[in-house]
Amino acid sequence: MMILDAPRLDAYLARLGIDAPPSPTLEALDTVIAAQLARIPFENVDPLLGRPVAIDLDTVFDKLVTRGRGGYCFELNTLLAAALAALGFAVIPLAARVRWGMPDAVQTMPSHMLLRVEAEHRSYIADVGFGGPTPPRALPLSGPAPDASSYRLVPAPAALSGSAFHCLDLEVHGASGWMKVYRFDLTPQEWIDFVSRNWYVATHPDSVFVSRLMAARTDGAARLTLLNGDLAERGADGSVSKVRLGTPADVIDALSNRFGLTLDDPLRAALAGALPNLLQSAPGS
Repeated sequence: MMILDAPRLDAYLARLGIDAPPSPTLEALDTVIAAQLARIPFENVDPLLGRPVAIDLDTVFDKLVTRGRGGYCFELNTLLAAALAALGFAVIPLAARVRWGMPDAVQTMPSHMLLRVEAEHRSYIADVGFGGPTPPRALPLSGPAPDASSYRLVPAPAALSGSAFHCLDLEVHGASGWMKVYRFDLTPQEWIDFVSRNWYVATHPDSVFVSRLMAARTDGAARLTLLNGDLAERGADGSVSKVRLGTPADVIDALSNRFGLTLDDPLRAALAGALPNLLQSAPGS
């Protein structure tokens, strides 16, 4: 199990705005999840620009904490898992099949990492790595979700689960009702198994990570998302407002100021060269 040493745990907590290591309680788990969603954004700038993405803990820590960048699930949840383990939580990595925006008949591979975390003698799902609607706190694996939650875990239809094991669907409530986010079972995953999945999403021509710019961050009660030039803000009530960013400069400014990415000059220049083609595409394409 990967785990942050004391100096790196302190640096991680400082990045999150947390003053001191908390005890491993449910309240602390929710605090860490909310803080990471707010302070360390989801983003896929590196694969979009053809840059390699490594998910070993040293590389992830350097990118997300030291250099002030963000990442996607294999990076973000690797960092969260190592931090939670250092705080005394028991953590098990799981794999999910993304269902967001997918018809039931379309199959998807297990390309998403999430975490099972034990807190106060109960099991929870924790996830800071999904680039869209994301639970702002831990979700219990048994029993109801927290009061007024827009998220729930429900049994997946057996014929659609794609697994021999009992599967669960994470769903979010929006204007059109409950919508599926991803599907998973509770089979523990080995960390080495995520290496090939990471290679696929970071390099394969069919992966959306190499053809679309994506970013996400929780801002108060709202979830901000960026898809190419489309900036959206999803409220806690499920309402969504959208703005179209028309120039590369507008997008780079949003990445820096709305999503909190630290972008050095070479990265800004590379984005400025890649963005015009993306912004000429139809919204969300």
